[in-house]
Amino acid sequence: MKRLCNRKLIKHSEAVSKNAVEIAERLLASGIDLDINSIRIGALLHDIGRCKSNGIDHGIKGAEILNKIPELKKYSRFCLTHIGAGLTKDEAIQLNLPPMDYLPKTIEEKVVAHADNITLEDRKVDISVTIKKMEKFLGKKHPAIKRVKELNDYIESLMKKHM
Repeated sequence: MKRLCNRKLIKHSEAVSKNAVEIAERLLASGIDLDINSIRIGALLHDIGRCKSNGIDHGIKGAEILNKIPELKKYSRFCLTHIGAGLTKDEAIQLNLPPMDYLPKTIEEKVVAHADNITLEDRKVDISVTIKKMEKFLGKKHPAIKRVKELNDYIESLMKKHM
């Protein structure tokens, strides 16, 4: 990343990784089985596509970069699934992205997406900050906003349920 990306993006990715690892440690301590190392690395790499594009396609660009590096290929889904709480195939088509489901499936993908949602630049924020930004950009009734709220509630419930 240091070769490809600017310092601001690297600081953001480091902050997302820190937040994701904190979440993962709480989940691990509460008995949730997950791969904390994949979360750490996936969070560090989730925005690598921003080195080539700041558009909605940055997740795809990131996956393309990682797919060219055999030892990093397994982290490409973190790039594809981190935007908000993922995108449906229909939303992808509306955004002129390749038609596929970009929703996070694994707990690791969900933790990274959530950590990104609670990280503004290089600082942790309440999920309400992200939701307000999304409402301003997408409108209050956009289904992506509901998914971000549901992802937040899901992660929070896992942490509370197993405390």
